[in-house]
Amino acid sequence: MTFSKRTDWPKVLNLFSRKAEECRRSGQTPLDLTESNPTRCAFDYLKPKILEGFSNPQSLLYEPDPRGLLAAREAVCRYYAEKGIRIGPDQVFLTASTSEAYTYLFRLLCNPGEPALAPAPSYPLFRYLSELNDIELCEYRLRYNGEAWRVDIPHLERSFKNKTKAVILVNPNNPTGNFIHAHEREAVLSLCRKEEAAVICDEVFHDFAFHSTEEPSIGFAGEERVLSFTLSGVSKIVGLPQAKLSWIVVNGPKALREEAARRLEVLADTYLSVNTPSQRALAGWLERRKEIQGEILERLRTNRRFLSERLEGVEAVRLLGSEGGWYAVLEVKSPCDDEALAIRLLEKRQVLVHPGYLFDFEGGCFLVLSLLPPSEVFREGVERMVWELMDTP
Repeated sequence: MTFSKRTDWPKVLNLFSRKAEECRRSGQTPLDLTESNPTRCAFDYLKPKILEGFSNPQSLLYEPDPRGLLAAREAVCRYYAEKGIRIGPDQVFLTASTSEAYTYLFRLLCNPGEPALAPAPSYPLFRYLSELNDIELCEYRLRYNGEAWRVDIPHLERSFKNKTKAVILVNPNNPTGNFIHAHEREAVLSLCRKEEAAVICDEVFHDFAFHSTEEPSIGFAGEERVLSFTLSGVSKIVGLPQAKLSWIVVNGPKALREEAARRLEVLADTYLSVNTPSQRALAGWLERRKEIQGEILERLRTNRRFLSERLEGVEAVRLLGSEGGWYAVLEVKSPCDDEALAIRLLEKRQVLVHPGYLFDFEGGCFLVLSLLPPSEVFREGVERMVWELMDTP
């Protein structure tokens, strides 16, 4: 008996993961600065009231629709209308997760072996999804300009290959926190028109800008100049990853958009994966999103402000600029291996952080911290981390 090559992944955990698992098994409880699950971060919005939408009697009816229930898709349209973006429910496809949405889009756009472009550094999920869907994943680089990360447009242009089918954008990117700004947007659209490639824009963190007085990006859901697919969902927008409800907004030139939607409908009808109770609850959750996001944003900003203030005068490390999202990136200035440093922080200081190599950082030593943990946990973890970094030779 043999298994498919697409699942032929390493059979052992990497060293960092093994050390973290050994720590847990020994009964130790490290301060976890990698926690990105909001349901484990003591937020007040996680009260029984948020479950009221599940009591809708219509949830007992099964009325399958490949695109998702009309009422839920209309709720998504209202969400974008509040952002000044007008779309119709026929442009919306509901999925159980953004991972499933990527799968649909890779299947829609790419024949086996054809390439798509994804940012680096970024979330490591793309590599697994590309392998599972038999496509070639090529990277284009993000560069740090001293204040923020930006798409390296010349590198993106050089990264196009024959039959490149899509450019993946994450807006803002995870974990670097850079939004797609106007000049980057225009450059990407120009390249995609030239190369006849689609844009896949993941905007799950789009509502979480650190500076509320700025509008770094208008988003891509209203983009009609090239075939585009905008992804989002309740996992981040209302902090409910367990609800398993995301969506794709299809846009672009009318003929291309309609053909893409026709084919997506067949893909979605094959799986019919979205559960009815979450669809029925979606409108109510989105109506409460500003309250929920306000609480999450307050935590993010408070923790990032503390981190910035605590690192003032600490020469061993600097906090890199970010415009939004749920993470902070630190650059350790002394030469070191980020995995070895993360393990040392775990073993000596009992604090858990991500080593940068997990996100494909290159050319230095980087650590990635979640800004979601309760502030008292975050502050103590940062204090322990700083003391160890100050001892780093």
